[in-house]
Amino acid sequence: MTTSLRLLVASAALVLGCGSSAGETPKDGGVTNDSAGMTRDVGVAADAGMEAEASGPPRIDIPNIPCNDTLTDVYVTPTGLPPLTSATLGDIIRCAQDFSLSLPEVQSEVAAKGLTSTMTSSVVTYRIAFRTTRGDGSPGASTARVYLPQLPGPLPLPVFVGGHPTNGLAASTAPSMDPTSNEDLALPWGGLGYAIIVPDYAGLGNEGVQAYLDNHDQAYSILDAARALRKFVSPGALNSQVIINGYSQGGGAALSAQALAGSYGCDGTLVGVVAFAPEWPTRMNSFDFVGMLQNPSELTIETGVSFNVVEVMRTYAYFYNRVSPADADDGFPASQRSGFDSAIMSMAEVPLGGYLQATAAHVSDFIDPTLDTTLLDCITNGTTDPGCVDPGKSYYNFLSQNFVTADPSGAKVLYVQGLLDYVMPPQSEAACNVAKLIADGVTPQVCVDPTAQHTTVVGPNMDFVITWVEALLAGNTAPSCVTSGILPPCIP
Repeated sequence: MTTSLRLLVASAALVLGCGSSAGETPKDGGVTNDSAGMTRDVGVAADAGMEAEASGPPRIDIPNIPCNDTLTDVYVTPTGLPPLTSATLGDIIRCAQDFSLSLPEVQSEVAAKGLTSTMTSSVVTYRIAFRTTRGDGSPGASTARVYLPQLPGPLPLPVFVGGHPTNGLAASTAPSMDPTSNEDLALPWGGLGYAIIVPDYAGLGNEGVQAYLDNHDQAYSILDAARALRKFVSPGALNSQVIINGYSQGGGAALSAQALAGSYGCDGTLVGVVAFAPEWPTRMNSFDFVGMLQNPSELTIETGVSFNVVEVMRTYAYFYNRVSPADADDGFPASQRSGFDSAIMSMAEVPLGGYLQATAAHVSDFIDPTLDTTLLDCITNGTTDPGCVDPGKSYYNFLSQNFVTADPSGAKVLYVQGLLDYVMPPQSEAACNVAKLIADGVTPQVCVDPTAQHTTVVGPNMDFVITWVEALLAGNTAPSCVTSGILPPCIP
C-alpha cells in the first residue's frame, strides 16, 4: 500500500467494448503524475472478496456498473445507442477508473486552494460518459469526472454536481482530462464524505463542439449529470436532494439549471445552487456584446479582460451547433476565418485570448461586418425591420430564446462575487444578474468578497459555502456571509 489508497473496483463483465490504448494509464496499480508533481494512484483490479463486499449494503465508493473502459474510450461515444428518452437520460455509456487520493493528500490539496475545513475521507475518482440532451433538443453525450468518498457520511447522501469554468472549446481543454482541475470546486465535497460529479458539458472533449453559453445545453449537461451520478452508485446510496455549485461558466450553468430543473428534471429535487462569479447570459448586452457591435473600431485590448474571447467562442459555438459545422467560422471576417478556426479548436481560453490580441487589433477584426450590422439592426429596431436579416436575424433569435427565467419555487441560490473581478465585473455582470434573479422572483443570498478576483473567489470562500450548503441540507437557517461588501449598481 502506497501513501495513496489504492482504488479497488469490482470486477464485472463488459457491456461496452474496451481494451488498452497506446499511451494509456496502466490498470495494474501503476501511478500517474499530475502537473503539480502529486503522485496519484490509479486503480487495480478487485478480487472475489470485493465482489462479495459490493453485493452487501450500499457502497458509495464502488460503481454500480462495469467500469473497464480505458480513459481514452471515455471520449468516444458508442454507436448504435437506443433512442434517447426520459428513462435513458443520464445513462452511463462509458466508464474508466481514474486516480485516488489519500486523506492527507486531499487535505493538502484543498488547503493549497485556501480552505481550512477539515477533510474526513480519502477519495477515488472515475471518468464517465453519460447521455444528455443538446440545446437544440438532439441527443448528446457529456463526459465527466466523478469523485467518490471512501469514508462517506451517513447514507443516503445528497447528490452534488459541479459546474466548471471556461477552459476553451478545444477537445484537449476538457477539465476531466486534467487531474488537478476543479480541486477547489469539487474535491472538498469528496473529502467531506459526499459524492460529486463534474461534467465537461456535451461536446467538450468528445464529438462535436460544446454549445458555449447556451443556457439550455449547459443546464441539461448539469441536470443529467445528477441523473448519471445516481445511476453510477449503488441503489439507495443517494437521497433525493441535489446540490449544484458552479464557478464562472459553471456558475451560469448552475443558475440556468435552477431555472430549468422544474421542467427538465434531475431525478431528484434541486434544493440549492451556489454560483461563484457566474458567467450567465441574461440580456443582449451581457459581456458588453451590444457595446462591441456598436463600436467596431474599438481596440480589442479595450474591450476588457475576457469579453472578446468570450464572444469569439460563443459565436463559433453558435454557428457550429445551430447553423452547421461547415459554417462554424462564418461569424468572423473572411480574412480571419482559417486562422480563427485553427486557434479555437486547438487552444485553451487564455492562449486564445493572446492570439486575438495579436491578430485582431479591432473589434471589426473578430466580428464579420455583415453579422455586425444585421444583428445590431435586429437589436435596435426589432425583427420586423427591413435591415434585420440573416445572418444577424437567426443569431438574434437564438440569443433571445437563450435567456431563461429563474424559478421562484425552485432551489435557493447563493451568489458569491469578488469586487476585484475584472473578468466578470461586478457592476456589469454580477449586479445585473442579481437584479435579473430578483425580477424573476428569486431573492438570492449574495456574499460579496471585497478582495477577491475572478481567479481567487472560490477557494477562500468555499469554507463558508460548505457551511451554507450543510445548513440547507439539514433544514437550518442559512448562515450570514463571512465577507462583507456591497455590489455596485447594475450598469446594463
